Amino acid sequence: MARLTTRAVNSPEDVIRHFDALAPVYAETHGSAERLLSYRLGVIRRLLVGAPRGRLLEIGCGTAIHLLALAGDFDQAVGTDMSPAMVEAAHRLSDRVGTDADISFRVDPAEALATVADASVDAVVCVGALEHMPDKACVLGQVRRVLTPGGRFACLTPNADYCWYRHVAPALGRDVRHLSTDRFVTTAELASLLSAAGLTVVDRHYWTFVPRGDMPAGVGAILTALDWCARPTGWSYPRGGIAIAATPCAGAAHRSR
Repeated sequence: MARLTTRAVNSPEDVIRHFDALAPVYAETHGSAERLLSYRLGVIRRLLVGAPRGRLLEIGCGTAIHLLALAGDFDQAVGTDMSPAMVEAAHRLSDRVGTDADISFRVDPAEALATVADASVDAVVCVGALEHMPDKACVLGQVRRVLTPGGRFACLTPNADYCWYRHVAPALGRDVRHLSTDRFVTTAELASLLSAAGLTVVDRHYWTFVPRGDMPAGVGAILTALDWCARPTGWSYPRGGIAIAATPCAGAAHRSR
């Protein structure tokens, strides 16, 4: 099977430079930014049902469009990202929005979360970022470490079983503009990673993610129709995104830094 065309990166510093360069021009490329953000927020809020409403953490927050929208649901919100330029962009957007919520941003890779104490966060959100994190086991171990016993992790990430990634894009030789270190996971793989980190899956389903900005004209409409037809079936192949929520296993030890 043909490989996807990717941008080669050789170190974490390369990844940081990539997202630093992207930060000033970051924009939604897959459709209406307002409509897609509203839809994703609805999916995230469903995943967070039952979570305590004390402290929210978003890892790989980017420009913090999700964190800023969710912050009012919590007493405090924190956004972390490995890219200093993304964190600066998040600060600027927060200032522009002018929210009264208690929000802070930090340069802190998800594999470390050195600025976040053990069992200090009630909800952790990761949206469209886990695929960019090569050491997913380490990231999820940190998520488990920082979550309170009744806390919840909510993640939206591309589906490795999606027809676009598995067959259509490789057959077309299409450049989907992902990094060479990116790795998508299936639902089963993600559930296994969560379990190994001491987290129990409490909700999982597929969400509509059609990366139209990566597709030739017309393909997006076809895959959107396939997605719509597959929604009642639970069939993973036509569904572009995984939505999953997990909570710390009872009695599981915190993961160390």
